[in-house]
Amino acid sequence: MDKFQKNKYRFSSTQPLILIGNDIVEARNEQVNQLVAELIKYKVLIRDLVNSEVDYSKRNELLTIAMFIINNFQLYDAFVKNEDVPIDVLHRFTRVDKKFLQKYREYIVAYTLIFGNPIYKNIQDYVQIVENSIEDEEEKNKKEIIEYEEKIGFNGIVIGKNKKNAIILTSIGEFKKVKLNQDVINGEEVKANEKKTLKDFKIYISIVLIFLVVFSISMLYKYNNVVRTIVVETTSPIRLEINGFNRVLNITSSTEKGQLLVEETNLLDQKLDRAIYKIIEYANENEMVKSTGITVTVTGKELRYNSLPETEEYIYKKDLKVRFNNSGREHKFN
Repeated sequence: MDKFQKNKYRFSSTQPLILIGNDIVEARNEQVNQLVAELIKYKVLIRDLVNSEVDYSKRNELLTIAMFIINNFQLYDAFVKNEDVPIDVLHRFTRVDKKFLQKYREYIVAYTLIFGNPIYKNIQDYVQIVENSIEDEEEKNKKEIIEYEEKIGFNGIVIGKNKKNAIILTSIGEFKKVKLNQDVINGEEVKANEKKTLKDFKIYISIVLIFLVVFSISMLYKYNNVVRTIVVETTSPIRLEINGFNRVLNITSSTEKGQLLVEETNLLDQKLDRAIYKIIEYANENEMVKSTGITVTVTGKELRYNSLPETEEYIYKKDLKVRFNNSGREHKFN
């Protein structure tokens, strides 16, 4: 068996010589249809090839692996017989990591089928490959490797299509999904723009997701962070913890009667104004108002002026004596 050379083959960036004629297109059409059917036998769908992001250098590496299978009878026979890549045997002879071979199995299958069978001659003529010479490798080691840069828009032969989109095979071994603006058949060469997918917007999506995560964390922190504590002094003191959204985060009382008030008013997550109003209302209706009235003490972030309209309206309506200590500032209602 031949020794494996990692960088033996590459796709040529030279534009292929296109043979024009109905007979050529028809021949390629038959070959493409047969290739697609054969890929299915090997459990490879064209969309699997499109969905895999494989750059130029990696495609060259996969091409070299495919050509190694083709040029070694034992491997190629196992490939055809089992309709699969002989990963264990291939790993033993190439020392290429098994996970890598498994990850890019679909590409290895596609390249092996295309270049291993002479019935796909017209496809082979389009997808150009060259063998790297020793001089190429020595020169490559002397300078930085510059990857082939794809142009805007893609040329390729159609290997699958629907009304608006097509999947093409380019001359440098890419499988691309493109937008159609004309009626085409399999095997025909087209030039079209790549169809945008979510992958093309992953940077913007990532930014939005990061923003949403940060926003969610900040909102969660604001919700769970106590910014003020309020004690409503009835015959039983009621203690409320208020979060950044001005809602009741926690409510407690040290007396049995106060605990009953807490249970019956059910004030968790209620707005502050509503909560104080309901406490004062309950106290007034259940003889829990002291002879000196009710005292509401705010500790922490000061309440804004006119932030308790519902509470104030009830106090005036029932003519109750209520004193507020708003973080050191005192004023009375009635």
